[in-house]
Amino acid sequence: MATGEITIPIALVHTAIAMGTVFCVLILISFVIWLLKFVPKIINGLSKEKTEAPKKNVQPASAPVAKPQAAPKKTTDGELVAVIAAAIAATMTEETGVPVFADGLVIRSIKKRNFN
Repeated sequence: MATGEITIPIALVHTAIAMGTVFCVLILISFVIWLLKFVPKIINGLSKEKTEAPKKNVQPASAPVAKPQAAPKKTTDGELVAVIAAAIAATMTEETGVPVFADGLVIRSIKKRNFN
């Protein structure tokens, strides 16, 4: 066999090796992407360890004191519209860079959307 000749069996071996290499690299990339979901948990854990100061002479609480439950505040439609108008004005100001005042906006309807 001359060095310049490539036969079909040799070409098939090269093809199989190349495809196997690509397949292995794709599996490796998938594994690295899967591992990325643990990065925020690790970072939060490390930042909590740094921020926690050593506690000395901590006295355990003798009995937990129950706090009185406050009645939930009823929100009126006017308050809800005011909050939404302020949020829209802030978003429009961020996007355009031009100050938009909430009292210049007119909200004609507010509809709840169900995201399924």
